[in-house]
Amino acid sequence: MATKNIRIVGYLPPYYHQKLRDYMVEQSLTESAALAKIIKQFFEAVPALSAETVASETRETFAQLRSEIADLHGRVAALETAEIQRQFNKTSPKNFGAEQPQITLRPLKAADLAKRLGVSAETIETAAAKGSSSFVEWSKRRDPGSRAWHKKGNFYHPNPD
Repeated sequence: MATKNIRIVGYLPPYYHQKLRDYMVEQSLTESAALAKIIKQFFEAVPALSAETVASETRETFAQLRSEIADLHGRVAALETAEIQRQFNKTSPKNFGAEQPQITLRPLKAADLAKRLGVSAETIETAAAKGSSSFVEWSKRRDPGSRAWHKKGNFYHPNPD
């Protein structure tokens, strides 16, 4: 039978020859077809990633996970704040008076405010860099108590309402 394929001759140790025979039976292939398939898999296999690539991808993954964890911490803090407020509203007397006492909030660092707003500290810094009035509106939309915040020095202060 005529073929364009190149004939090869080789010698295999008995152990590998038996492995080849087992593979041929398992795949229902002839010896030529089995060898061609094995060689094709070898040459077309995805190259192994370098240690540098793996390290880089690992660092990126960890950075993303850290950001997601910070986001989750912020969401949990927001939920806790909302639950405390809900419990306070439930237990406070209805005839206490028209005015509820204001809770005084202390200045926060970026990481603490990030937890309250449900974002990362980097997001806080980026939003603050866009300008004071923009940050005030942005923070008010995200704050669980609709509290606006502004930056003074290294701290974020609640706006007096």
